[in-house]
Amino acid sequence: MTSSAQSAQPVKLSSLTEAGALLAERARGGRVFIPAGPVEPLSFAEVFRASPGLADDLSFCGLFVPGLNRFDWATLSTKASAEVFLPSPDFAATIANGQTRVIPCHYSAAWRFLRTEPFKAAVFHVAPPDAEGFCSLSLSADASPAFFDRAVFKLGLINPSLPVVAGAPKLHLSTLDAWVEADCPPAELSTPAPSGDVDALAHHVTSLIEDGATLQAGIGKLPGAIMAGLTGRRGLSIHSGLIGDWILPLMEAGALADRADSLKAGIILGSHALQAHMAQETRLKLIPIAETHGAAHLAAIEGFVSLNAALELDLFGQINCEFAGSRTLAGVGGAVDFLRGARLSPGGKPIVMVQSVGKQGEARIVPRLTTPSVSIARSDAPILVTEQGAIDLEPLDQDARAQAIISLAAPQHRADLISAWSQHSGARR
Repeated sequence: MTSSAQSAQPVKLSSLTEAGALLAERARGGRVFIPAGPVEPLSFAEVFRASPGLADDLSFCGLFVPGLNRFDWATLSTKASAEVFLPSPDFAATIANGQTRVIPCHYSAAWRFLRTEPFKAAVFHVAPPDAEGFCSLSLSADASPAFFDRAVFKLGLINPSLPVVAGAPKLHLSTLDAWVEADCPPAELSTPAPSGDVDALAHHVTSLIEDGATLQAGIGKLPGAIMAGLTGRRGLSIHSGLIGDWILPLMEAGALADRADSLKAGIILGSHALQAHMAQETRLKLIPIAETHGAAHLAAIEGFVSLNAALELDLFGQINCEFAGSRTLAGVGGAVDFLRGARLSPGGKPIVMVQSVGKQGEARIVPRLTTPSVSIARSDAPILVTEQGAIDLEPLDQDARAQAIISLAAPQHRADLISAWSQHSGARR
């Protein structure tokens, strides 16, 4: 929440078209922050699309979520550009032609970027003001607070369709330079069912989680299966970059701790039903990236369990969370932030989950990664979980790690892995 109401009154604009023109005037030649996740202002993007040239020489920057934020802001003009922290296939064309620039960094570093790099403007997509003039950030508090006190042009989009979330930060109307009404429903994310049999993997994960643990989980197909297996636990808390529909079974079963601030996250990312439910949840507190992903915050949580999925790993313990071959699917996001935080947490457990066999039967545990880069280095050795079991890699030496990883591979792929590691070991001698 801003510290106090300011005396200056913002300019009320008559239309989104007028708002777009004013933003373009104030930010020309510079960088514009765009809120993302469930509050991405797509109706505002249409203003620029409808007015050729309006987006010229603007650089749009935001924490766009792959699979949900599918609109490519760099396509608004051949002279526009964008900067993203989580690349996705939806941005492939403008990444290829150089209009979209990818900033490969951990989520904690994305916060520093938003706080310190030059910006000319920031867009705030908020719920209508209350009687005292405070506007709820609604479903997303991860990135927008980085601009509360920055000296940039601040444009508010006041959306009556955004729920007032009780635990979200608030921004006073007077801190804006201008605002306009912009009615559009928040984006929702549907999570498809996991491919393949995940019951065994989920069982191995849930066996590691005790009553009273604090959990982090991301987007994707596995969190729902895991959380469904935790409904018998009690006193669980959430500290996560996001809260998805996977929380609903835990709430219905009474598995969550009944105390204030036991649910902390940056954004609410899921169905409209989830959004409506969490808006009234008194235990929820939405917090910025500095808190959700900050090392000091995570290390101070006792029993912090991070749950992140990977696409592939090799016998050295190197992990790929980003690529399908040479094709980019996502960024590393907060996986390493959470992994390191869980390792520092008293009683914490940094868990990385890999389905050992892909959709076409291909091995996801391979002798050596062939991806363009490594998402999680072998020095960040996690507790590795597959359908075959769970092993903490950190205390193991190089050869013991390789043998442990082979034991977690699908049985039909182990002989090839044993042979590959034998050749590598022989070459070292």
